[in-house]
Amino acid sequence: MYTIALAALLAAAPTALPDVRMATMPGATRTVAVDETAEQLIESARSAQARGDLEGAYRDFARALRRKRADGVLAIDASYGVAHVLVMQSRFRDAADALEQLAADANLLGDANTEAHVLLDVVSLKVSHHRKAAARPDALRLKELITDVRVSSDTRRLIKARLS
Repeated sequence: MYTIALAALLAAAPTALPDVRMATMPGATRTVAVDETAEQLIESARSAQARGDLEGAYRDFARALRRKRADGVLAIDASYGVAHVLVMQSRFRDAADALEQLAADANLLGDANTEAHVLLDVVSLKVSHHRKAAARPDALRLKELITDVRVSSDTRRLIKARLS
C-alpha cells in the first residue's frame, strides 16, 4: 500500500529543479550555489516571517513543501507554514487549500491521524470565514475518520470537542 501511495504522491508532486540559493562566502570574490535542505528552508522561512517578510516566508515554505513532497514525505511544518503566511495575508481560501493538500497527502500515505488533525483545522478555517458549505465534505470525512482505528483517542476527543 505504501509503495502505491508513495508513487501516487510522487506523481502528484510538481517537478522542479533543486532549490539552490546563491551565497557569497566572507572574503570571497565570487558567488557559489548552496543546495538547501527542506529543514533549512523552513528555518529561513520562519526567520523571514518573524521579520515581517511574508513573501520571502511564503517562498521558502513553498520550496520546502515541494522538496518534501518530491521526497515522498509529509510536509507538515512546511504546509502549516504556508497556510499561516496565507492567513496573515488574509488569503483564507488559499490557506484552506494548502491544508487540504496536506490532508490528501496524509490520506495517500495512510496516516489517518494526521489527516484527521489537518481536516479539523480546514473545517475550522472554512467555518470561521463563512464557508460552511465548502466545509461540509471535510466534516463528513472527519466523521468517517472518528471511527477509524488508526486515529488516536486524543484526536477523537479533540474532534468531538471542536465540532460540537
